[in-house]
Amino acid sequence: MHNCARYLIFFQYIGTKYRGVVKVPSHQLDKKGVQDHLEEAIQRLRPLNPVSLSVSSRTDAGVHALSNSAHFDLHRKNDNPPFTEDILVKALNFHLKAEQIR
Repeated sequence: MHNCARYLIFFQYIGTKYRGVVKVPSHQLDKKGVQDHLEEAIQRLRPLNPVSLSVSSRTDAGVHALSNSAHFDLHRKNDNPPFTEDILVKALNFHLKAEQIR
């Protein structure tokens, strides 16, 4: 059996090197969006499902954000329980350490 949970995350970022918060189409990847980096970090948690964030708002390229939110579903294997808040925050921040996103 597979365990699924929906997570609501709050994040902030220095937007100078990003093309806004939303995912950037693959043909425009001179700069990624914050969503691209967040989804890559979530994929490193090895979910069974493809991850797609639903971001609550948009920002333009170069714009900073003190508090933005998004949600995503994550299926874990082997009936593992959902990640706790502390574990999820530490894991995402670890995988985002090269980025100015927390």
